[in-house]
Amino acid sequence: MLHYLIPSHLYLHVKWFIADDGWISKPLTKILTPDFIFWLCITLLVLLFATIINKEIERNIFVSKILDFLNRFNPYQLLIFRVGVGLGLMLQLCTGSYLAPTFLIDSWWVYVLLIVAIIGLFHRRLLPVSGFAIAFLYLNSALQYGLFHALDYFFYVGIIYYLFAVNNRFKVSSIRVLYTLTGISLAWLSMEKMTMPGLTQTLIYEYKLPTLGFSTEEFVLIAAFIELALGWVLILGIMNRFTALLLTGIFLTTTTVFGFTEVVGHWIIHTLLLMFLIEGKGAPSALYQFHQPMWLRCLFVVVNFCMLLICLMALFIWIQQF
Repeated sequence: MLHYLIPSHLYLHVKWFIADDGWISKPLTKILTPDFIFWLCITLLVLLFATIINKEIERNIFVSKILDFLNRFNPYQLLIFRVGVGLGLMLQLCTGSYLAPTFLIDSWWVYVLLIVAIIGLFHRRLLPVSGFAIAFLYLNSALQYGLFHALDYFFYVGIIYYLFAVNNRFKVSSIRVLYTLTGISLAWLSMEKMTMPGLTQTLIYEYKLPTLGFSTEEFVLIAAFIELALGWVLILGIMNRFTALLLTGIFLTTTTVFGFTEVVGHWIIHTLLLMFLIEGKGAPSALYQFHQPMWLRCLFVVVNFCMLLICLMALFIWIQQF
């Protein structure tokens, strides 16, 4: 099991842009600094604020008009998904990669599966065929690069489920699963910045990225908490349209720095975010709405965010010890 969980060396998300595999996770004692606790508290306050004002924002007249406009595109959601994912897979095919820029095509059958996945998106009845092809590609990436790295792209599991469920009785859950697994991907990526901040700091120095007045160390920590919080609100169903818009803006900004590799790597994510922008919170009730009293909702959001942070961080560090 560990052989398949952990590759010979860890392939990290930041390594799209920097060739340095000598980093390992810090121990928890060095991660839990006063700065870490401070920005954790700020993040919890923002999450509480978002939970409280979520309904109030939707009732605003100006916001309601925007939401009504976005709702008009709901009938085209599947078409947008098919076109967006298809173009993303074609970009990967043209650049000799699959699923991610670092997953290089080294066998003829990977080309075949990628082409089958693209063809399957041309017709609604062929979507399960595309789902099977992407599932085999994801399994191959997990076996070749390790499940640890494949978790960065866990949203593909959501895409696979969506392709199988969107045309049958499970359709109502398809978008919710897509939200949840995309949120988990973002949350997992944030652990890289929290536990190995030096890697991202090297990236900042190498590309001379602005840190907006913060120290490099603090900027990386803030970015990690933002990524984790955005992943968490996608899982919960809080302000998903705002989250999708914010993430799209961030990815478009980073494209101006990192260029075509960023376009190939994030094209499918942009498609999902566009779907989230159209869909909003999704058909099923958001997780935090299971509790009616506002104080219980707030408690649910905060306590489970802390549990998610602790569990993911412990898992990330544990895997790296082997």
